[in-house]
Amino acid sequence: MAGASSRDALTAALVIGAMAAVIVTIFSLIGGDANPESIPDALRTGLSAGATTSAAVLILVLIRLRQRGKNPVHVEDKQETAKFLRGAIGGVLMSIGAADRFPWDSTTKIRVERGVLTIDLIGLDAKAASAAIECVIRNRSRLGRLRVVTGAEERWEGERSYPNIRPAVLQRLKIDAQEAQWQILQSRSSVVLRPMGLKPSPRKIALRMVTYGPPMTAVMHFSFRDLAGSGGSSAGGIFGICVGLLLTVLMASHRDRTG
Repeated sequence: MAGASSRDALTAALVIGAMAAVIVTIFSLIGGDANPESIPDALRTGLSAGATTSAAVLILVLIRLRQRGKNPVHVEDKQETAKFLRGAIGGVLMSIGAADRFPWDSTTKIRVERGVLTIDLIGLDAKAASAAIECVIRNRSRLGRLRVVTGAEERWEGERSYPNIRPAVLQRLKIDAQEAQWQILQSRSSVVLRPMGLKPSPRKIALRMVTYGPPMTAVMHFSFRDLAGSGGSSAGGIFGICVGLLLTVLMASHRDRTG
């Protein structure tokens, strides 16, 4: 959500609402009578569900953006953290004699991309890459979400890449990632270290239940009641309430993994 604005929130709400309207309309047509007279009712149901979904998504995203706006740590602090890591990792590489052996420039290799602190290890060998990762782990308290580039990508085709970097980096991360409260997400050319997050307090869980529970349960109740048709409206409404309660519990227990 880095760099997101109210315009992005409105766009996301409209897109998700349109998807919900289409899906609900289709299921209303499937669950209703197969005649032309049922089409207007299905369209009204779909538009109602889409509008409700858009409003709910817009409100939740705007609340989240407001919370992020009150916490001015993300862009500025990440730039400061990148500057700190450049000095720390550069010092480590210099101490093991790797700074002169590899054309690795910390000012371009350690950067913030799309709101995520990125460390590009391409150009280092396994020993130097492991030393850089050890430095990152030692400074875990200053870091949030982190992306470590370990494999060649299109824009680095002409740059030398050591094939044993990735196994060495993963081995080092698997030893210390759990203790550092990081979750390892692997892709073809990089590794993302995502904070496991802190479990919300009982007070925060209760507040979320009160805030999200009534609208979520009501929306699910009416949506599934209409989807079930006249013959199964009661069962559909009960099922919708159960789904709403389940979604509320999941949202209330959500861990904030941003950083």
